Amino acid sequence: MKKLLIIYIAIFSLALIPLSNVVNAGTIPTFSIQGVTEGEKVTIVTQNYPADKDFVARMGLLGTQGIDGIVVVTVNSADGGSLVFSFDIPAELQAEDAIAIRLDSTTGGYYSYNWFYNNDFGSHEGGTPAEDADETPEEPGETPEEPSPYTGIPTFTITDVVEDENVTIVTDNFPAEYNFDVLMGKIGTQGVNGIYVTTVNSGDGGALTGTFDIPDELKGESKIAIRLQSDTDNYYAYNWFYNNDGNEPDPIYTGIPAISITSVEPDESVTVEMHNFPYEKEFIVLMGKIGTRGIGGIEVTRIDSGDGGDFTETFDIPAELEGLYQIAIRLQTSDGVFFAYNWFYNNTESASTPEAYTGIPTFTISEVVKDESVSVLTNNFPANYDFDVLMGKMFTRGINGIYVTTVNSGEGGALSGTFSIPEALQGDDRIAIRLQSTIGGFYAYNWFFNADYP
Repeated sequence: MKKLLIIYIAIFSLALIPLSNVVNAGTIPTFSIQGVTEGEKVTIVTQNYPADKDFVARMGLLGTQGIDGIVVVTVNSADGGSLVFSFDIPAELQAEDAIAIRLDSTTGGYYSYNWFYNNDFGSHEGGTPAEDADETPEEPGETPEEPSPYTGIPTFTITDVVEDENVTIVTDNFPAEYNFDVLMGKIGTQGVNGIYVTTVNSGDGGALTGTFDIPDELKGESKIAIRLQSDTDNYYAYNWFYNNDGNEPDPIYTGIPAISITSVEPDESVTVEMHNFPYEKEFIVLMGKIGTRGIGGIEVTRIDSGDGGDFTETFDIPAELEGLYQIAIRLQTSDGVFFAYNWFYNNTESASTPEAYTGIPTFTISEVVKDESVSVLTNNFPANYDFDVLMGKMFTRGINGIYVTTVNSGEGGALSGTFSIPEALQGDDRIAIRLQSTIGGFYAYNWFFNADYP
């Protein structure tokens, strides 16, 4: 049986979306399998769990990652960190050779999953969402190999960085006499398929020190992922570092970037004020027809956000859009993580008209009647817009979801509404809901557990 061994990394980048419950997790919760009683129960040990969160434990067939699995029980993470739980194996899965197990928090968006052989000797280490999804046992019903004399998880820490030159690490609990390829890549990749740097041997294993050159292709990057992976038996560990001599963190960005229109020269230019922009990011400026939110629009230019925060820029209106009554404008980073959009009237009076609305519409879930209805409370909705209400499967954000109804935002701001759950989604444990305007490019989305609430 393959041994999947990982290191947990800190994540500082935020996916910024118009939701009222964006998660900013400093670590990734994981858990490992500690013991199995065939057909009866499995025992796990968590790592890096957030404190005082309710987690729903689910089990399902191997390869499902436990998504939409059989609900076993709900547990509380108490003080967080490392916790031990034992869960009964559902009757429907007791004859399976391998079983997926998943823990989802009821609030905050935390989750982790793993899998185990359903026999008294089965064990599998690992379990992060990023890299464990495709692992399967050798053959269903095949007896796993005897465990390796090596136990535990190899990890390493960053001890020193010389900007654009090299990085020094110290390993912990590495297996002995294995060749490890050293790979580096852009932040967020975990070093998977990264640039090959060198190969080192773990010698006697345990704690080792190594200094590795930073590849030319990554020089200038503010953050770099580094990975060590063995050429046999699938041992690996990864981490990341700030590419500067002090290895000091960037200022932590919070909030949502937004833009407002300050003036327009018809068919010539538009002046835009940026609000709460992250620092030192390249933004692509796009313009398009109204209703597109600027997605797939004409690239006008690219700007650097510099120190971030609030600043003003003027952009030329593309010739292809001259004469249009309304124009959508969008600023987004090339990776799509950060974005903001708005629209303007292509005339001299436009500065005051769209300026009446600023910010980003959001909504929260206020009540759920299982398989019947969901009630929402909006915040900062623009006035006098028709919004289509869509629902869909979890993780779809309601995009191309099932049409439920159309509502008008009236005076805007805080509004309440109750919407029927489509028959096709009744029985799903989690449902995505989306409100998007029929014109103007406004939208907001959220999701809810399909269970009576509160």
